[in-house]
Parts: sequence; structure tokens; C-alpha cells
Amino acid sequence: MRKEIAKQAGFLAIFALLALGLIATGAIAAEVVVEKDTIESVSMEEDFVRTADNFIILFDASGTMQKSYKDTGMKKVDMAKKILQQRNQILPDLGFNAGLYMFTPWKTYYSMQPYDRGKFEQAIEALATEKLSLAYENQPTPLGDAIYNLDPILAKTSGRTAIFIFSDGQHTLSKPKRWPVEEAKEIASKHDVSFYLISSATTPKGQKLLQDIASVNASSRVMQFDDVVDKEEYITGPLYVIKETEVVEAATISRVVGIKSDNILYGFDSHSISPEFRAELDELGEFLTSNPEAYVVLAGHTDSMGPEEYNMWLSHRRAEGVADYLANNFNIDRDRIVVQWYGEGNPIATNDTPEGRSQNRRVVSVVTGMD
Repeated sequence: MRKEIAKQAGFLAIFALLALGLIATGAIAAEVVVEKDTIESVSMEEDFVRTADNFIILFDASGTMQKSYKDTGMKKVDMAKKILQQRNQILPDLGFNAGLYMFTPWKTYYSMQPYDRGKFEQAIEALATEKLSLAYENQPTPLGDAIYNLDPILAKTSGRTAIFIFSDGQHTLSKPKRWPVEEAKEIASKHDVSFYLISSATTPKGQKLLQDIASVNASSRVMQFDDVVDKEEYITGPLYVIKETEVVEAATISRVVGIKSDNILYGFDSHSISPEFRAELDELGEFLTSNPEAYVVLAGHTDSMGPEEYNMWLSHRRAEGVADYLANNFNIDRDRIVVQWYGEGNPIATNDTPEGRSQNRRVVSVVTGMD
């Protein structure tokens, strides 16, 4: 899928793209865009690149989701529904297959089929949140059964599937007893899946359960409910990235729009930050310190050498290493750092040469979140 985009105000174009997903490209030198600066505008031709072929949403509507969400005047279950509606509006149609299921109790709202934005919106709207406070106040949470139910659905798909599960980490057992972690391990052993646990867990036991599910493979992860509410990248990042070709023209703007850094590159099989890249990270850290409303999206990558599962882990460690550097050296709160990782799945250069592989061993960092 290709389309022409022409945007003025320089790197504002780059940050606008972050509303759709992570940028995957070789970055230019680190540059802060400030008031009255003469900078470069960018017209770009974009490729949306899928990082998953299918996605499934398991929606929790149990009694614990009926609690008020902060001071929004909304229940947590209604906020979860709102998240789905908002993300559905910005999801490009890249040929995904999609499914939407409630698991408290199990009900199909959008059976696994080609994604259609309009039909998926209708399915989200049909989620029975209006009467949940009465109907599901004491409804059990059979999370193990829900994960078990994925097997016949996944058996009819091909490629990688992103499974988003809204959960507070509580679960109940039915007969036969199905334990969530064991069922997740079984699913991961049979299918190419990544679990994305959207956590509203408030107890150590619930938090541990979700982390144990996320530990079944290197691509799965826990995402905090609050973070998913605030930052679109937690949903869009697992589904696609954006590649771009830049054509540069002169322009002038009159406000800060952000910073984009060179890719941080790594030696073979390493997740240590080389001293030569610390100056750029220091500049990034100083920018985040001076702009507390901004946050940074970090995406880790590897070359194609070695096993895929190991490379997924390695790309995670690379992105987490940069996050740790910013947090430890500049006291940047971790809720201002979005960490994504893709393993070998999104190269920007050929993996057939040492030079190309060296460009693929990288962490991409882009700042967004500013008005």
C-alpha cells in the first residue's frame, strides 16, 4: 500500500506519522527543532509494513472492570471500549485478518475474518458495556478457557498473530481446569503468536500471572492499561511500522516540534551501547528533560543472524538498554518511554553483507507527544 504525503513544518511530518505507528528508516543526524528555526520540510512516499498478519482482541467485561477509571467519569470497561474505537479509526487496511471476542463470558463479536474498519467498528460498538454493571457484576474470569479457545481460531490462520488481552490478572477455573499460563505455552508452541497483555492488575498475584503469560516467548509483553490509554504506539506498534523516502525542501517554522536521532547501532550479538552514541543519547535525554510533555518511542532491531526467538530477545534488550540509559542518567520516568522490539523482522538494509547487517542492528528513537 503506497500513497503520497506532503507535509510542511519540517519534522512535524515525522511526528504526525507516529499517530499511525513507528517509523522504520535510517535516521538523519540528531537535530532539535526550535522556535524560528529554518529547517527542512519533508514530502514522503510511505510504505506501511505489517509486523503481524492477524490480530485478535480478547475483551474482559467482568465485575472488576466495572470500577471507575481515575477521574474520567467512565468505568474501566468503557475506557477499554473507547481505546478500541480510537485505535480502529487510525488502523490502515493492510490485509489483516482480525477477531474480537469477549471472554467473560465467551462471545464472538467479530469472527476471525479479513479486517474491515466499518464492520469492526460495529463489532466494537456492539460490546455489551451498557448493562455490564448488572449482568456481569459477579461474572467469573475464565482466562485459561479464553486462551484455550484460541486454538481452533488460530488453526485457520497463517502468519504471525498479535493477541491483545485486556485483563486485571484475575482468573477463575472451570471444568476441566485450564490454567492461563499453561494454555498460553501450548498456544505459543503450536502457533506463531505474540501475547500483548493490557494490564489493569492491582495485586502482585495478578501482575505475576500476566508477566508469566508474557514470558512464554520473547515477543510477548505486558502493557499497562494507563499507558495504552495515553499512547497509541502500544497498539499500533505491534501491528505495523512505516518506512519512508524523504525529499527535502526548505521551510521555516515557529515552534518546537521535537527531535529525531541517528539510529543507535550495535556490534554483532551485543546490546551494549557504544561510547560513540552516548553523545546523541545525552542530547535526547536533555531534550526530554526540557520538554516534560514529550515522550520517546524506542524500537529495537537485529540482523538475521541467529535464531529468530533469540533475536527477538536481543532486540528487546537493546531497546531496554537505551530506556535504562535515559532513565538512569536523566531521570526520565519510564512512563515517558515506549519500548518496542521487532527482532530481525524489519530490516532497513540487506542482511547479505556485513555492511547491511551492521545497519540492521539498531535502536530507532523518535520523540512525540507535543502539542
